[in-house]
Parts: sequence; C-alpha cells; structure tokens
Amino acid sequence: DDADFNSLLTDIFEQAGYVVTSLEDPVDAVDVFAENEYDLVVTDYKMPEMTGSEFMKEIKKLRPEVPVIMVSGFLENDTIRELIGDGVGGVFLKPLNIFSLLERTSELIEESQKTSFSSEESNSEETAEEEASAGKLGFGFRSFPCKSSTSSEFAERLRSLRNFKSTISLIGPQGTHYRLICEDIRSFYQPDQEQFIYLSPASFDADEVMRLIRAAKKSGIERVTCVVLELESMADEQKQMAVSLARCEADFESINLDLRVVFCVSGDLDELYDDGLIDENLYILMGTAEVDVPGLCEVSQDVPFMAQQIIAELATERGLSTVPRFDKSAREYLRKHTWPRNHDELYSALRKLLEMGATDVLTANALQAAVRSQEVISPRARFLGRLSSAGVDYLRAASVLCGGDSSRVALIFGTDSGEVDKLLK
Repeated sequence: DDADFNSLLTDIFEQAGYVVTSLEDPVDAVDVFAENEYDLVVTDYKMPEMTGSEFMKEIKKLRPEVPVIMVSGFLENDTIRELIGDGVGGVFLKPLNIFSLLERTSELIEESQKTSFSSEESNSEETAEEEASAGKLGFGFRSFPCKSSTSSEFAERLRSLRNFKSTISLIGPQGTHYRLICEDIRSFYQPDQEQFIYLSPASFDADEVMRLIRAAKKSGIERVTCVVLELESMADEQKQMAVSLARCEADFESINLDLRVVFCVSGDLDELYDDGLIDENLYILMGTAEVDVPGLCEVSQDVPFMAQQIIAELATERGLSTVPRFDKSAREYLRKHTWPRNHDELYSALRKLLEMGATDVLTANALQAAVRSQEVISPRARFLGRLSSAGVDYLRAASVLCGGDSSRVALIFGTDSGEVDKLLK
C-alpha cells in the first residue's frame, strides 16, 4: 500500500528482467492473480483490508505452488514463525538487501518450476503422503511444522487428548523441546482460564507448588496444569511428590482447584522402569495416557522449516535487518542429518552458525561446520548453551523477582526496558 516502495520494487524487478504486475490493494491483487499466471508474489505485511499473511493464504488457495516473499518494516518472532510455517518462501525486513531479494526470487522460481515438473512425473506414495499431511491440521501447532505424516499424527494425537482430566505423559528422546509442546497444549484452551506451572528438578518443592497454585486461584484461574520436566533426573523424594501431586494427596490434599499434571521424560518408559529411574507407582500412573514425541530423525521433512523458524528468532534477537535463509544444499543437509540430540542440537548448531558470521544465504558447508563444532563442545560450553537457549525463561524469572519492574530487569541484563517488554510479551 506504500506507493513509493511499490514503485521501487517494481523498478528493481523490471531491471532484473521480470515482467511485473503492480497493485496497491490486496483485494484487487487476489482477483488479478486468479485470472492470470504468475511465477512469484511479493507482498507487504501491513496493508488495508487484509494482512500479508491473510493475502498469502488466499493466494495459496488458488495456486499453492506459487512462492511468496514477504517484506515488512518489523515483524514479531511469533509472526515470522507463523509465516514460515504457512509456507512463505522468504522474509525480508526493511531496509532491503536488494541483491539477496533478487537471488531469493530466482531461487524460488527455479525451485517452484522443478517441483511442478517433479510432481507431474512422480507417482511416489511417500511424496503423496507428505503433501496430504502438510498444512491440513485445522488448528495451530508450533512445536512441529507438521510437514510429515508422523508429526501431523503426533499433533492430532495430542489434540485428541486435550480434555485429559488427570495426567498425560510426554515421552521422547533426549533433547526434546517439551516446553514448546506444552505451550501447544495450552493453546488448545483459552489462556486466561488456564495456567501452566513448570517444575524442574531445581524448582520442584511442595511449598512453592502450593504457593503458585494458591496465587493462580486468587487471580481467578479456573484450572492449573503442572508440567513436571526431566522427571527421570529428579530425586526420589521429588518423584514421590510427583505422584502425590497427580493424586492430590499428602502435601497437596488441600488443593481445591481443577489440577492436571503433564509428565515429561526422555527415554523409553519400560527402560526407565527397568533402570530404576521411575518406580512402580510412577510407571503405572504415566502409562495411563502416554504420548510418544517423535525425534527429528523421524520427521526429516519438518526440520528445514523448524530450522528456518529458529533462524528467524535468532536473527531478530541479534537485530539483523534480513532473516538469513538456507540454500538448497543446506535444506537437504537439514533433512538428512540424524540430529542425535534433537532440538537441543539443532538450536545450538543454528546459534553457532550465526555466531560464526553467517551471511544472508546459509550453505550446507557452513551448517555442517556449525554442527561439527557442537560435537567437540566441552561440557561447560554445552551447559552455557542450554542456559542461553532458555534466556527468555530467565528473563521471566528476573521479572518475577523484580516485581514486574522492567527498568530493574533491564539493568540486570544490560539492555533497555523496551527490549525487556518486547521479549516478555
């Protein structure tokens, strides 16, 4: 809707040899798109009548194979994640890097043409299954992009259990991002009526749990869900407390509020029991509603999308003007690598990739170097990396300790209160 910027983009593409249709109204643009053949769409995000995201969805309904590039002055992390999950081909923040924009344009058109040819020639059942499962959930899901049948089935399984009354168990491999999965569970409900309390080995204390539950009830919360993280690593006393909490017994018998518990463990439930890491009471309790979380090696089609979402967040965190993107070789590497430490390894490698001075285009060689650097990382460096990945959680904790005073929190982290408010939001 910005006439000057529209004209600038039109000139850029025309000088690069493209035939351009230029419009300033997204409603008109949908009508024109429906009546003509186009190889690519470039759109602003903030526009009258509909947002760029809404406009893209209308475009994808008509011709899902046509790639879309989104440009904007500023986008929140969640918005970028949603755009990438919805299939946007590139996100560019103003001021634009014209060379990166044109390079991405060429790449997207080439990929789209190859994909179109391949889909006409291929009768692969696997390809058909992946395409059928992508983007058809009918509900929001952030922890997995659900581009594969395995991740889609996991999302649907989790949502089918959304009305669980007592307990549910999330069981996955080492490095699983349980907090993000629990945020998906939370999103199935109205957030102002449900409060999630996260309990780790360092914070699981009966008095603290009761204080948090009473505070939730006082604020008008109708139901509390306690998420017990790293249960297999807890002390025996804490494991007994977990059973009592789920049953509202012993220290928790005075709870007069709807209470649910999500148990999160890494490893096979039977093996954890055989190794003595969970006792019989926990084993029986956890087996009543068990959900297996897939590892990244089981959802290889999802990994490039997950990686692009993480890169978008890290780019915003570092104040980059353009969100770096993976070239074809990097996306192929992301799909083929087995990711033994799952999300933890992926996140650490991508953070290292940007620390190594990555350019606007991320290659397989650069990505492989970042992954290898994680293989020889020291225990202390890995620990510090995990602290870094939980940065927002520490920011929230500091906010609680400071009574919500953003200026005091900003002093602790050496930043300004505006940045604190943005991250907390």
